[in-house]
Amino acid sequence: MSVYYDLYETPDLTKSGEEQPLHARVVLKGSYTADEFINRVVMCQHVAHAQLVGILDAVANELKDLLLEGFSVELGEIGYFSLSLSANKKVFDSKGIRSSSISLKDINIRINRQFKKEVKNRLELERFHSPLRIENPLEREKCLRYLKKFLEQNPCINRQDYAKLVGKTKKQALQDINAFIERGILKKYGSGRSVVYIKVE
Repeated sequence: MSVYYDLYETPDLTKSGEEQPLHARVVLKGSYTADEFINRVVMCQHVAHAQLVGILDAVANELKDLLLEGFSVELGEIGYFSLSLSANKKVFDSKGIRSSSISLKDINIRINRQFKKEVKNRLELERFHSPLRIENPLEREKCLRYLKKFLEQNPCINRQDYAKLVGKTKKQALQDINAFIERGILKKYGSGRSVVYIKVE
């Protein structure tokens, strides 16, 4: 069975204005819950359900205990688990920080080379046009005409409604909106999830 992928625009983080190369991302077919994963292992690997649940719980408990004791733990063929920390404030002198200022940043998983190699060797990729990426979007000026017509009948518009109005992705919609703000056509109102855009009078 193939893994689906699609190509997406790479953000111009440095704002150089140069065209950025496309990058590939997996188009997920869905996700497995813990219970669904256990049921699949039981069915495919012929392991007793209760036994597998018990083993997973035991592994998780011992993994947590060893991490809390300061160990790095290798878990079978999967890879290594370890903790990473962060300082809650900028530190330039080791004498100026206390233990209370240090906290857990993340639990790192470093995948075993052989595990990664086996996945890579068996991987079959198939191009799939994701519904989240729209090719040949409408030109911005044409979108502006739709927008002006919309704002004649409505006091404001948000990014999601604009994306639906002109048939663009959320990212493309935000690029248009920011361009319209720079041109003095729109102005932003509100903050967070309640942000809307209104016509400049």
